[in-house]
Amino acid sequence: MSSIKEELICEQEAESQVLQIAEAAIDGIDMDGLKSMTPGLTEDARLKAVNALLNSKKVILEQMPGGVLRVKVNSSQQIAGTEEEQAIYTLIEESKNRGIWIKELREGTGLNQLQLRKTLKSLETKKLIKTIKAVGSTKKCYILFDLEPDMALTGGTFYSDQQLDSELINTLISVSGSYAASRRKLALEEYPNNIQMQRETSYIRPQEIAQFITEKRLLNVPLTIEDLERILEVAVLDGTIERRADGKIRACAPRSSISPLVSVPCAVCPVVEDCRPGYVISPQSCDYMKNWLAEL
Repeated sequence: MSSIKEELICEQEAESQVLQIAEAAIDGIDMDGLKSMTPGLTEDARLKAVNALLNSKKVILEQMPGGVLRVKVNSSQQIAGTEEEQAIYTLIEESKNRGIWIKELREGTGLNQLQLRKTLKSLETKKLIKTIKAVGSTKKCYILFDLEPDMALTGGTFYSDQQLDSELINTLISVSGSYAASRRKLALEEYPNNIQMQRETSYIRPQEIAQFITEKRLLNVPLTIEDLERILEVAVLDGTIERRADGKIRACAPRSSISPLVSVPCAVCPVVEDCRPGYVISPQSCDYMKNWLAEL
C-alpha cells in the first residue's frame, strides 16, 4: 500500500515538474529540451507525465515546421461537450476575429462533412459560435459568439448587411467637403490681403473633420480616422478636396455634380488588395462592381 502511494506521489511530482517547464516556455518545449530540463526523471516517467497532462488537457502537442512536436500549455477554453465540439471550438477560438472557413475546419479536425455540420450546428445552438457572411463571398465563416468580426469580413463602416452603403459614403463626402469649404472661406475672410496665409490656414487636418462629425453626432455608427481617410481618398479622386504632402487637406473649387467615383466599390473594399483578374476575388466576379457599372 505504501509503495502505491509513493508511486502516485512521484507521478504527481513528475506532472507538476513538466507542467511548470511548459508554463515557463511561451512557445512550448520539444522533448529533447524537456529531457535536458528534467534530468531527475526517467524516460518512462517523463512520457507518463506528458501523457497524463495531455489527457487532462492541461497541455497540447503542437507540430512545428519540420515536424518537431512541442509540449505547450493549453490556453484554449474548455467547453462542456464532445471531443469533436472541443476540437472545432479550439480551431475557431484560435482564428480570433478573422474567422475560419468550413474547409479549414474540415482539414483541421479530419471530420467528414456530415459530422462537421452536425457539430457546428450544436455549437451554434449553445451560442458558443456564430456564422458571418463575408463581403464579396457567398460562403460563411465561423467565429466565437461573443466576438466582433474583423473589418475584412464585414466591410466595416461602409457596408450594411454585406451591401455597400453608398448613401453613407455620399453623406460623408458631402460633410467633409462642406467643412473644408467653410474653413477655406474663413481663411479668405481673415486674411483678405495675404495670399500665403489664406493658403496655409485653409488647410486642415483630417482629425478636425472626424472631431466635427463626432461632436455633431451626424452618424449613428462609429467613425475612425482610418474610415475617414478612405473617404477623403475618394473625395480627392472626385476633385472636391486636395491633399498636400503633410496629409493636410483643403477644399477645391466647388463642382456642379458628383463624380461616379464617389461610390466606386474598390475605394472602400476591405479585400481590394486580394482582388486580381482571374482570381477567386476578381473584378469579373464582383457583384458590387457589376451593380456600380449598371448605374453609370
